[in-house]
Amino acid sequence: MGDAINHQIFDYYQVNDLASNQIILLNILYARDGAPLHFSELSQIRGQLSANASASTTFPFGVIGHANPAPRDLATLGATVSSSPSFDIASLDTKDFTAGVMEPITPEAIKYFLNEAVDYRMVLTLLVSGIRPAGSSEMVLNAPTDSRIVCNETPHVFGSNAELTNFRILEAGEPCANRFSEFFAFLNIINHINRPYPVSIQTPPRPVGPPFTLTMNSNLRAITSIDPTKYKLKRLPSGQYQLMTVPHSSMIVLCETEGNSARVASVLSDSDNAPSRVPADACSTRGSYDDDETAGAASPVKMVTIGITPGTFTLELRSTLEVIRYVGQILAFQEAETAAHPRLPERCITLQFIPYDASHETCKGGVLIHLLKTAVADVPPDLSVLYHGDRWSLPAPHSCADQDRCDHSQETMSIISLLLNRNKSAKDIPSTPAVEVVP
Repeated sequence: MGDAINHQIFDYYQVNDLASNQIILLNILYARDGAPLHFSELSQIRGQLSANASASTTFPFGVIGHANPAPRDLATLGATVSSSPSFDIASLDTKDFTAGVMEPITPEAIKYFLNEAVDYRMVLTLLVSGIRPAGSSEMVLNAPTDSRIVCNETPHVFGSNAELTNFRILEAGEPCANRFSEFFAFLNIINHINRPYPVSIQTPPRPVGPPFTLTMNSNLRAITSIDPTKYKLKRLPSGQYQLMTVPHSSMIVLCETEGNSARVASVLSDSDNAPSRVPADACSTRGSYDDDETAGAASPVKMVTIGITPGTFTLELRSTLEVIRYVGQILAFQEAETAAHPRLPERCITLQFIPYDASHETCKGGVLIHLLKTAVADVPPDLSVLYHGDRWSLPAPHSCADQDRCDHSQETMSIISLLLNRNKSAKDIPSTPAVEVVP
């Protein structure tokens, strides 16, 4: 029965993958309508195969009536193979899973996607909820449902995708000649960032207590008891000493390439109290904080203040749950824009800016997410769900040579799947090993 078992295993594998993807797609549709999200896991499929064989024969005995047309003997052979699998569905709506998907995405996850050659505009659009360029006092939010208006004070016609270098968020009723939504201001800023790449550097040491004057006669015993793996002494220009922590972790810096050099653009952090100052040479030499401008060195390390130094920007990271809700909001925004402009082609949000008018088909650009609605009677594609009487599906998978001409719906689903898997715990998914093959 080796061939039969191998065939069943492959079928179960495909069923499990399809179920996981359909649950994600269904939750995206829930998010589009603002409905509660629920997650479950097809935790186990137990294959049960049975094979039966039979043989029988009949021999004549006694007197046989000549009127009976039956043969004088009869032999039969038979064989059957049957499959009756069972499966378990586990709800992931547990305390630990919910807390995990509500936590901000870790910088390591963003670093992974950037290093895997996922278009950086797609990574930042999906995983970042806001950006604050240097010199700006407010965070520009990445929310298609946001009603705030941005005033572009640099004269140009909006739609040319020119870089926003002088803009402000308007108060209610405040006049402005060149105004547009905050959502498109975010997309404009992202489009004018040079492709960033992540670099890990050592986190900065923190001072412990106030500076002090070192007296060997009275402080020698205390100094010798310091654990060098946790603390170190640092001499200040004033002659005093400062007890500092020894860093054991790293932080992720986003770097941009300018000509033949690289510079610090931002810092990825899931903590509000993360340091905002990094060495200016972190992108080229992966500088550390061992020496800074207060160390009294002959060549002090030049520092960059994120969000203050020109060319830098501060990022606000989303949670996994916010990513799913954001994708749902994108779908709702696209449908509302399409319905409001019936004479224009269907509206899609793209990685690059494409003017929404009769001469441009945005859904043929670098689409972030796009669902197809088909009749229920139609043969469904590989990935589709039935939702409120309509069948919704993703475009078929395809190879992509030009990021600005591709449909990234499958890639968006893949990113969400990986983020959800980071929060799944084995203890939330019951396991009952029971595989039975009856010969």
